[in-house]
Amino acid sequence: MSPLSQREAEVLELVRTGHTTKDIAAQLGISTSTVLWHRKLALARQTAAAAPNRVPSSRTTSTSKSTSASVVRQLTIAGRKATTPR
Repeated sequence: MSPLSQREAEVLELVRTGHTTKDIAAQLGISTSTVLWHRKLALARQTAAAAPNRVPSSRTTSTSKSTSASVVRQLTIAGRKATTPR
């Protein structure tokens, strides 16, 4: 994956400094859903950059524990309450 875009870097910097999604959207003049989208893309890019030799696992072979941990981590990063998926 490519490095972070300028907007993704801006959004992550504002997240890092403690701004809420709503604050970031107002400051950058974008919607809250766009802020969340940039956060999601930035997370995916950073994760891919951190583990370049990682082999993607098949959905049929992954364990429910690793899937649940991934979902909880994504929900927590997105600012939502972290709960176990159904």
